[in-house]
Amino acid sequence: MSKLEYFKNDLHKNEDNIYILDKNDEYVDNFGKQWRDYRDVQLDSKNNFKISRDYLNEMLFYNDGILNDKTILEIGSGAGRFTEYLSKYAKECISIDLSSAIYHNVSKNKKNLKLIKADFNKLIPNKKFDIIFCRGVLQHTPNPLNSLLKIHSFVKQNGYVFFDIYKMPKIGYFHPKYIIWRPLIKTFIKYETFESFLKKRIKILLKIKRFIKILLFNSNFLSDCIMPIWDYKGKLDISKSKLEMWSIMDTLDGLYAKYDYPQSNNKIKKFLLANNIIILKNNKYINIFQTKIK
Repeated sequence: MSKLEYFKNDLHKNEDNIYILDKNDEYVDNFGKQWRDYRDVQLDSKNNFKISRDYLNEMLFYNDGILNDKTILEIGSGAGRFTEYLSKYAKECISIDLSSAIYHNVSKNKKNLKLIKADFNKLIPNKKFDIIFCRGVLQHTPNPLNSLLKIHSFVKQNGYVFFDIYKMPKIGYFHPKYIIWRPLIKTFIKYETFESFLKKRIKILLKIKRFIKILLFNSNFLSDCIMPIWDYKGKLDISKSKLEMWSIMDTLDGLYAKYDYPQSNNKIKKFLLANNIIILKNNKYINIFQTKIK
């Protein structure tokens, strides 16, 4: 067994120097499959684009200099789309993911990076971090608000937490994604079967989705309600083939997640204030926050 100075837990260290607390993927099995099979799709370094870099800047409220020479904890690294930037700036970067995606992290050989396969809610803090970075994770945990408190337990008194939680749809859990598409597809179609269908039919599916959108006054919201195929045309400046791969990956992500609990901006703010967490910055349109503890 091994230990990292930042946590009190005993961790197993494998032959690739990845620390392991949870051997199984538990409730994030689908994410492990996605990052295994589509690990290069969102990586800037593999695709000669800056999409992840732009997302990172947005998450940091366009102040990436705040990362310089800091100890950084990344929660939910996936295949490392943000790790490759965080580890570039950091004095030391610890990156956690519960899914087997951690084994495919693009930056795993960097000297200032340590990877941990773990449910972050099980980690017991010992030494605190300057920066906590958590994007696209909290809504996929069993209890997002408890998880939100947990990530703040890792930060220093004068440190910062950058996080997001997917925003609740306008019609809440009455959105067809929650009451029709996900329960129907997950119940009757195995992940691998649906993935195979998407790979074979994604071109025609996207054409149909875009036609529906035109009929519905170019409304993303209405077309999403009718057809659960994620489409980034006009949102991401990438090739047609990459748009198709991104669509497959995020459609699988959106329909096969075990937990999916988006939150309203007001609910998050009230929760933070009730727990004496200071909100420094907030993008209310996409639920991005910069916070610190009192």
